[in-house]
Parts: sequence; C-alpha cells; structure tokens
Amino acid sequence: MSLPKAQITSLSKTSLHSWNTILASCFKNKRFYDALQLFKRMLTEKNLVDSFNLVFAVKACLRLSLFQRAKLFHSLAIKLRLERDMYVAPALMNVYSELGSLDEARKVFEEIPQKNSVIWGVMMKGYLNFSKEFEVFELFSGMRDHGCDLDPFVVEVLIQACGNVCAGKGGETFHGLCIKRNFIESNIFLQTSLVDMYMQCGFLDFALKLFEDISHRDVVLWSTIISGFARNGGALESISMFRQMLANSVTPNSVTFASIVLACSSLGSLKQGRSVHGYMIRNGVELDVKNYTSFIDMYAKCGCVAAAYRVFRQMPEKNVFSWSAMINGFGMHGLSGEALKIFDEMRSLNQSPNSVTFVSVLSACSHSGRIEEGWSHFKSMSRDYGITPVEEHYACMVDLLGRAGKIDEALSFINNMPMEPGASSWGALLSACRIHKRVELAEEVAKKLLPLESDQSGVYVMLSNIYADVGMWEMVKKTRVKMFEKGLRKSVGFTSIEVKKKLYLFSSKDRFSYKNTQIESLWNSLEKRMGELGYVPDLRFVLHDVDDEGKQEVLYGHSEKLAIVFGLLNSGEGMPIRITKNIRVCVDCHTASKFISLITRRKIIMRDVKRFHHVQDGVCSCGDFW
Repeated sequence: MSLPKAQITSLSKTSLHSWNTILASCFKNKRFYDALQLFKRMLTEKNLVDSFNLVFAVKACLRLSLFQRAKLFHSLAIKLRLERDMYVAPALMNVYSELGSLDEARKVFEEIPQKNSVIWGVMMKGYLNFSKEFEVFELFSGMRDHGCDLDPFVVEVLIQACGNVCAGKGGETFHGLCIKRNFIESNIFLQTSLVDMYMQCGFLDFALKLFEDISHRDVVLWSTIISGFARNGGALESISMFRQMLANSVTPNSVTFASIVLACSSLGSLKQGRSVHGYMIRNGVELDVKNYTSFIDMYAKCGCVAAAYRVFRQMPEKNVFSWSAMINGFGMHGLSGEALKIFDEMRSLNQSPNSVTFVSVLSACSHSGRIEEGWSHFKSMSRDYGITPVEEHYACMVDLLGRAGKIDEALSFINNMPMEPGASSWGALLSACRIHKRVELAEEVAKKLLPLESDQSGVYVMLSNIYADVGMWEMVKKTRVKMFEKGLRKSVGFTSIEVKKKLYLFSSKDRFSYKNTQIESLWNSLEKRMGELGYVPDLRFVLHDVDDEGKQEVLYGHSEKLAIVFGLLNSGEGMPIRITKNIRVCVDCHTASKFISLITRRKIIMRDVKRFHHVQDGVCSCGDFW
C-alpha cells in the first residue's frame, strides 16, 4: 500500500530526522516503491537530501532492478558531492555490480581516494558475482599494499573465491586468520562460507567437522552441507544430513530440494526420490521449471523413465533444459526412438535446442548405434542452429563410431578435429578398443590419454583390462606395476540396491562374507539352472591369472550378482530388481542377468556409468550394444 498523500503533505512540516525515519521504515518493511516515492517528495523540499536517505533510495533501486533510476541518483550524488561518501559510494558500487555493470562499479571505486575495508569488500564481492576470482585476489593484494585491515565481510568474500577456484590451501589460511582474529564466533555467514569452501575443495571431513562445531544452524548452512556431499559423490551422507535437518525442525528451501534430488539421482534411490517429491507436494512447495526438470532427471536416473515422462507432460511450461533432460532420460534407457521423437516435438514447437540438447541427442544415437542419424544431427548443429560443436559433442561421435566397430573412422575423426582432442574423445576411443580388441591401437591411444589424465587410474585399468581380455598376463602385471608406482589405485567397483527403504552396497570383496548363506545357496541353484539353459561363464572377463575354477568363483562374487540375488531374496514376488553399478556392468554379469530374469520371471533394471539395461524374459533393452 502506498503512503497516503495527506501523510506525505504533513511531513513537509517535520524535521529531516522524521523524513529519514519513515524512509528507513519503508525500506525495512520491503515497501521499496513507497521509499522511492517518499524520496522523490523529499527532492522537492530544500535541504532534505543527505547521505542517509540517498543510500536508501539507491538500495531501493537495487531491490526493484531500476538501473537507470540508480544512475540518476548517482548523478545527484555527484551534484551534492556525496559520491565519495563512505556510505553512498558502497551503495552505488553494489547496485551497479548487482545489476550487471561491473565497469560502472569500478569507476566509482577508483574515484574514492581513501578506501576503507567496506569499499574494498564491496568491489571484491562485485568481481566474485561475475566469477572473476583472480581479480578478487588482485584487489586483496592492493588492499594490503594500502595498509587497509581485513574485516569479516572481506574474509568471507576471499573464502568464497578460494572455494570457487578450489584453492584449498588459501582457504585454510583465511580460516586460520578468522580463528586468530575471532571472526567466526556467531558469524553464520562466515561459518557457512567456510563449510562451502571446504566442500568445493573436496575437504569433506574438514567441512563436516566445522559444521558439527556450529551450534546455530540455519537452512542455508544445512543446505550447504547437503549440497556439498551431493556434489562430491557423498549421496548417502547427503540423504542422512537431510533427515537430520528435518529432525531438527528446519524447513528446507529450494537449494535443499535441488541438492537432495541430485543425491537421489546419483544413488539411483527411487524410493528416496519419490519421498522427497511427495514431501514437496504435501507441504505445498510450488514447483518451478528447475524443480520439474530435476525430477525428470531423478526419475530417469533411478530407472523409472515412465515417471520422468509423466512429470515432463505435467509441466505447465518447459525450457530447453527440460526438453534436454527428457531426451537424455530416454537415451540412457536405450529408447533412442522416443528420445528423437521428443527432439522432433521440441523443434516443431519452435523451442531452439542448445549445446546440452545435442549432447543428449548424440548420446541417444550412440547408445543405439544410429550412425546415420548421429551424423545428421552432428552436422545440423552448426548448419541449422549456429552451435559450434565442442569437445563433448566430438566425444559422442567418437563413441558412436567406436561402439559400432568403425574404429579407423573414429580415429580419423579425432585426427581431423578443429581443436586438440581431449580426454573424453581419447577415452571413448580407448573403450572402443577394448570392445573390439584393438590392442596395438589401445597402446597408442593410452599414450595420448595419460598426459591428459595423469592423476587418474582409469587409463591404466582400462589398458590392463584390454591385455587381460586377450590373455597377455605379463603386460597386465607391468601395467598394474606402473600404476602402483605412480601412487594410483583402482576405484573399487560396487553395486547398490534399495530394499524396504534401506540402501545396501555390495562389492566383489564381499564375496567371502556370503559363504554358506542364503545368497550363496540361491546363487548355486540359479547357476545350475542357468547352465541347463546354456549359460557358460565368460572367463575372459576375470582379470586374474588363475585356473578356471578360481575364475568362476571370482565371477560369482561380482557385486552385480550379489546385489541381484539379495534383491530376489528380500523383495516381493514379481517386483522388479533395481541395481546401480558405479562402473560399467561386466559382460558376464550382463549375460547372467538375462538368464536370471528368464528363470525367475523378474524384470532386472541395471544402471551403470554409461546407461540403463532393462532385462526381461532373457532379453536386454540394449540389444547387447553398450
């Protein structure tokens, strides 16, 4: 409600202090339009504009996104010689940087001869908002050279900048400074920035310890720790923190929901994802485009593409990311026909695809071996939409050609790329070399890939697997020795399964734990019936130089089989078995799952790092092409 004209008229007879008090009250109560109307009235009175009310007028422009009005007030500040005022100048710098004009903010900054910590901090925050972290550090250096002391706000900006560029050591230094100067105590903003910085830098233990030491935890802090775990592969920890948050009667916000949905997606936890969706509906949380899109992604990654499609159709409005998520969802489930239909529908509604959309389209083509369509869409990117292909698009094409056995064509494609091929492209070719047993080429590709991923064990593991596939055990040993000498270790493969609202994890190291248990008993029974139907264990994929009996025992202990058998024992009759593998499903486990589905009449849905496999009645949706 606007201020009554009578009230404004009566103010003419009052003091400047009274005007300022009412203006401050308008701002405090978020009546920004009224604040500007009042300030406009004050401009007609003589000697009523000062630094105090001018600051509120500028801040009201920020809240209402009135860039041109803010510029007018800047001109007024110059006219009144208030542009260098220690309160007006930061307000002007802030409105310019927040509304997108960093250059104007910098001009105000440079005009101030004596800068205090607030001036420096606001300018640093402006650069941080534009993701110009190195400029933030340059300003910090200038601040020190001018002998200006740090305050909590400046340190908070510096800590956020360290987190954004993963400068963990620098962040630790500023943390130490905060402790030394007693900045942290009762400063929830600084505490939250520190937790977020450690999470972004991968120091999860440090972040958790700091979080646990904070007595007052608001929704922003809870969301920070939940999001941090979700982004760093700690989906279980993220879900656990979310439960603790609800137990502490803290109401989630949009960031919390986005993070917990991401955790459910990463884990393949359909029940948890449905629970979060239900919580939002029961509590009347309004879903925006971003929320809808995250649920499309979650349901697709949890193996329920039909639910993802229902959410997609329920959306009141869709953006390019919503369309891309649905295309990607169908593609990862091997439903390339449906994915391409959605792409056609998207274009028929004049929704222009973006770079992400074409990654989803090309991936869908790759998962189903649609070479001609893949080429057509790849060429269409630049020709029809003016989108320049980047490394990820080229990697999709290499993957498409390589999976289809066109290894030499894939190599020629890489050699003719307009940019230097990256790890994604060479990695796709190396994977194709394993599928098609191109050992010599794999060795050459590994030489290209190792300098690009020198800190990753994946290249060495893949190369040793290629040697093992063809029985070159001496080369397997040499490759593993090289990996260990560099201090690298193979990522442990594990499979998760959700049963009765609990998540269970299995790894190949667990096989000895299930000796003389129901799991071993059921597997022995299944293996016997599988053998009668023609199943022969594929011993090529046991990467150990042991006898055949030992290899069969190793195969039985693969985490996929353990999880499937556990699911058969602990889920309702006829219920689908849903498992998630953190690396690629092995060929023998893929074959075994088809026999198990045939014998038990159960549908088995397997998600691995590449795609989904829907196995039913002895047939897999991938058509053995993955």
